[in-house]
Amino acid sequence: MQIPSELRAYEKPTLIVVTNTMKAKLFLAKEREVEEISVIDVTKDLEDESSGREKLIASGAGGNELSDKKDHITKDHFYHALNEDLMRRLQNNEFEALAFTVPAELENELKECLNVQLLKKAIAFVPKNLMNDDLVDIITVVQEIPEE
Repeated sequence: MQIPSELRAYEKPTLIVVTNTMKAKLFLAKEREVEEISVIDVTKDLEDESSGREKLIASGAGGNELSDKKDHITKDHFYHALNEDLMRRLQNNEFEALAFTVPAELENELKECLNVQLLKKAIAFVPKNLMNDDLVDIITVVQEIPEE
């Protein structure tokens, strides 16, 4: 997609990472072009786990305990998958800067889970859930945040 003329171009390749608790969309912005290059989605893994969890509940395991564990395992699994993907892309020199959008309540958790090398490349953290927003809106919001 062509970045509208009222928005600034990206002088260096920038990976825009739009996240929520189980999914990330990765957009690569170069000059006046931006394209979606990947989606990291652990919801499929949850579906696979849910059949096993139903068997545990049927055997008498506590439902609330399993729900709490599911949330923790899901976040850990998601952050691990995101870190792994971003580190691979960094090592392949696919980007020079990172910009994240993340729900405000998860911002610190995301920062704590990111590899130090990724944090050094981060130029912005937007404390908003933009997962369902239009790409132009995402770029607009990201560019409104002063670079760190």
